[in-house]
Amino acid sequence: MAEFSDRPMTPPPAKDQYYGFFPAHYSTAYLEKYVDDHVYDGHTIRDRILFNSHVDNLQRHEVCNQVHKSLHSSSHWTVTYNTCRSICASKIIDATGMTSQPYTPSLHGSDDFRGRTLHHKFFGQEEEALFQNPSVQNICILGGAKSAADVAYAFAQASGEARKNVHWVIREDGNGPSAFFAAPAMSDRYANSNEGFYNRFLASFLPNTFGRRWSLMKWLMQGTILGRWYATRLWDGFDQGLRSLMNYQREEGMDMGFANLEPDTPIFWQNDSSGVANRPDFLSTLATKVKIYRRDISHVSADSITLQPRGNSLTDGEPLTIPVDVMVYCTGWSTVTTLLPSDQASNLGLSVPLGAAEPHTQKHWHNLEEAADAFVLLRFPSLRRPPAYHKTEPTQTPFRLYKAIAPPADVHSTHSIVFLGKMVVGNNFRTAEVQALWALAYLDGRIKDLPSEGQVEREVAETVAWDRRRYLNKGESGCWFYYDVVDYADALLEQLGLDSHRKGKGWYRDLVDPCFASDLQGLTGEYIKKYMS
Repeated sequence: MAEFSDRPMTPPPAKDQYYGFFPAHYSTAYLEKYVDDHVYDGHTIRDRILFNSHVDNLQRHEVCNQVHKSLHSSSHWTVTYNTCRSICASKIIDATGMTSQPYTPSLHGSDDFRGRTLHHKFFGQEEEALFQNPSVQNICILGGAKSAADVAYAFAQASGEARKNVHWVIREDGNGPSAFFAAPAMSDRYANSNEGFYNRFLASFLPNTFGRRWSLMKWLMQGTILGRWYATRLWDGFDQGLRSLMNYQREEGMDMGFANLEPDTPIFWQNDSSGVANRPDFLSTLATKVKIYRRDISHVSADSITLQPRGNSLTDGEPLTIPVDVMVYCTGWSTVTTLLPSDQASNLGLSVPLGAAEPHTQKHWHNLEEAADAFVLLRFPSLRRPPAYHKTEPTQTPFRLYKAIAPPADVHSTHSIVFLGKMVVGNNFRTAEVQALWALAYLDGRIKDLPSEGQVEREVAETVAWDRRRYLNKGESGCWFYYDVVDYADALLEQLGLDSHRKGKGWYRDLVDPCFASDLQGLTGEYIKKYMS
């Protein structure tokens, strides 16, 4: 599944695979080869990339063109990069995604810290040097997502002189630790848990707003009382089975705090992110070689970090100070664009700080989203009863993009800009390929049945309202579609009128087979025949 349809990935050696999961450097090598293999008009993709370039800003300006008065020639953009260089364009594809700008929280006393700090984005570049540095003995990892687990595992694996004391701190008042999936699938039909998850059968058990029409299976699971009851029981059983399999209360991890990795909410809600235990010794290594804390941070000192007492705890009722040489922030990403002023970013449907949003715009969307919320709860009654969780108040507006790609205000205007990858999903390869095709059709003005302006806004509001109900704190972003890759991709292709990705299997295999990249191989040819012949 970690490939594009037009270039199958050569499988890594069996010794480097664990149920089909493999180290990330194989994906890096695949992408390096991909940009060299694709040649257009005598130039590879690599030839067309301006490396070592920093985009300073993006400016939109209207021009009066007396020669070309068509709708799509009236808007122009200027991209300024490396301070003094610029490119003018009539169309912009912003593919900066969600993981370009590291987010580092402000900790009291952090300016006094004399050790090394880094964001996990740079861990791969500095990993070897940290292991080889004898003065680095105490590692402190901050954050609860899978990236934190991966960094902790990497340090915990070291032996001999490279061995470190590894501390992993997950704040008490956050979303909690990442939920781990087992690597093996629950059925012999699938090679691993990813294959077992990304198929249309399991997608039927997911309440989401994507697609114009439901399949019979989707209607049965989401549109009937009996189906919703069965879907709830299935997810409850899935959650209990995973917790049992992960064995968070295992005896070997009691002294190290391994139980602190148990998720706060059921896995259905995905409020705490998730990841796969993708190595045979992944969990046992964390349980025995990493000291795990679930506490809030009091302050940072020159060579240590002090944790607050844990609430309602008899065993963690005192502050705790941990010696630290290196602090690794596995704290996610900033999703506020630096390329546009806040007012323009907001008008384009991007997330901006709440204080920067114009009051009348906020009120307009609030009214739409309030009405949409009532519709979402009527359509998906199971979302009325979320579990208990620590609700955090948002500091940014949600993303409000049509189909998570196009600015609502631009849908019936210039079609001059799209945003790709402004979402969080479990398989970025599939969504990247399908989003690119939809964006091409949109920029070229080939999507003829776009809804009215009011309908576009209502659909966007419905997606935001659904996301908040469906994914709790994570859903406040308006673009957290983690489990919904299959339905989201199918909905984009449905709007384009393309269906080759679902032909040739028969109804049963279409329902239960994993959604592989190879299923998309015929889409480009189908698109050319439909729109360009």
